[in-house]
This record gives sequence, C-alpha cells and structure tokens, in this order.
Amino acid sequence: MTRHNFQLAYTIKPHHPDDEADAATARQHLRANLGWDTVEHIETTLLGVVHLYHSTTSDRLDEAERQIRERIREELKSLRLLSRVKFYGSLMVDGLGSAIRLSIVP
Repeated sequence: MTRHNFQLAYTIKPHHPDDEADAATARQHLRANLGWDTVEHIETTLLGVVHLYHSTTSDRLDEAERQIRERIREELKSLRLLSRVKFYGSLMVDGLGSAIRLSIVP
C-alpha cells in the first residue's frame, strides 16, 4: 500500500436551470462533509490522501480515480441529488503524473 496526497478541483452544475439550489447544496455538502481539507478562499478545491494498493502507476491512477469518484457519488446519492446535478473534476495525485479528468453526470 502506498499513500498519496491529492488535490481535487471540481465544479457542480445543475442538470436543469431550476436545480441551481441543489447544485449549491451539493457544493457546500462536499466541502463540509468529506473530511478532506479545504483551500482558503477557493470554494471547490479539496486536499486529501488516498491509499493505493496496486503496483503500476497506471493501475494506481485508475484506483485513485475510482476511490474519489465513488466517494463523491455516494455523497451525492445520500443527498438524493444524483439526477439533479453534474459533477466535473480534475484530480492530481502526488507522484502519479498528469491530472485525471472525472465526471459524474446523470
């Protein structure tokens, strides 16, 4: 197992214009409830740590993306907002190269 710091920059958009309040709720919830650090004055950037078990860089990238995506998806699901918002993110994982683009779109 290896430990890697990560930075996630993201945006949450409403699926329909009338879902803007839901998108705002989702943004605030992720910032306050994931247990990851925040960056002062930057509302949608989070810092954290992932523990990865695979040996190759490619596999670790996939594993990190999967862990982060599943965690965010579960939070949006718990809010019952998966069908109302779209999540787009850019994930940088220490020591694993280029940014990973991820999305959760209904």
